Amino acid sequence: MVSPPQAILYAAASTFYNLLLHPLRAVPGPKLWAASNIPYMLAWLSGRAQFIIHSLHEKHGDVVRIAPNRLSFTHPDAWRDIRGHRKSGQGEHSKDPDFYAISKHNILGASRADHARFRRILSHGFSAKSMQEQQPLITQYVDLLMQRLRKVTQDEGGMRREAVVNLASWFNFATFDVIGDLAFGEPFGCLERSGYHPWVEAIFQGVKQFGLLTAFQWHFPGVLDIIKKILPKRYIGAHIDAQKEYAAAKIKRRLQLEKSRPDFVEAMATSRSDDGQMLTREEMASNARLLVLAGSETTATALSGAAYFLATHPKTQMTLAKEVRSTFASEGDIDMLSVNKLRYMLAVLDEAMRMFPPVPSQLPRVCHPEGDVICGQRIPAGVCISSSTTCSA
Repeated sequence: MVSPPQAILYAAASTFYNLLLHPLRAVPGPKLWAASNIPYMLAWLSGRAQFIIHSLHEKHGDVVRIAPNRLSFTHPDAWRDIRGHRKSGQGEHSKDPDFYAISKHNILGASRADHARFRRILSHGFSAKSMQEQQPLITQYVDLLMQRLRKVTQDEGGMRREAVVNLASWFNFATFDVIGDLAFGEPFGCLERSGYHPWVEAIFQGVKQFGLLTAFQWHFPGVLDIIKKILPKRYIGAHIDAQKEYAAAKIKRRLQLEKSRPDFVEAMATSRSDDGQMLTREEMASNARLLVLAGSETTATALSGAAYFLATHPKTQMTLAKEVRSTFASEGDIDMLSVNKLRYMLAVLDEAMRMFPPVPSQLPRVCHPEGDVICGQRIPAGVCISSSTTCSA
């Protein structure tokens, strides 16, 4: 057991090293953030880390030291330097193992070898042929969404009326139903009940717990072990465990269906990697959970942001409406191929996601053992590096 004097001595020595001896000591950034992981962790837990880091970049420039061993970049070239294809013989910047520890069984946090295997297998569910086959399934939920929105904006006589509608919730209802059907073989029924399924609510709670667990695992892994022993299970990881159990049961039920259907489970269950391997049941459930979250809440967030900006920029909304109505004679003409003609709409969506990114958090990498030069800055091996999504407050 570490005594208080020992803890104080360690903290003082660590602070001295981080500020005066660390290889990143000359990189611009606030001294408190350079001295300890605590300021970054508090910013992460506040839910406003990207806004705070954005303000730091406005003050200190394109490269900012946001923790003792962590750098944030905003220059466009950083995306290529950190995540782009490397020249022959250059090592890649690996995923931060602590940040991705909870996702090691799916494509998000998999090792390089497993990532290649997962990507090869999952790609079958996203092929042009699969997307075309999935279109009728997706269309039925889009139609149901429009029916529900018409219903809540009509009076008893069927006349249109003014109504306050939470579009963010309705977008989530639709996207969770779509991705639930594709990932598990059946929808969550959110549109039917005009409300969230209990497991969807557990997902939202699980995201919060994931943020908490990641923060401690990322910065103070030893402290996380102590917290898990002290606090009741319902406070640490309960919602995440519930998601795992639900996903496993759903996958099992879907695999028991004898008929073939064009969904992600079909692709995961029948496809093999280049070396002939197939996904295990655990890997299928883990990737299905990831697909549900990645394909639902993020899409709903992007649509919510686009709806907000269109509502606050009526001229843009009118231009977009004119493009849609002049391109299609009826709703039946709208499909996955024909919407690609709407160049203005695609530009609106791109700009909305730039202004209001669905995944604003940094996805960190670790600089490879030989070090690297990123945006003209020499980066030592082992430093955590990430490209910050530029966003406005």
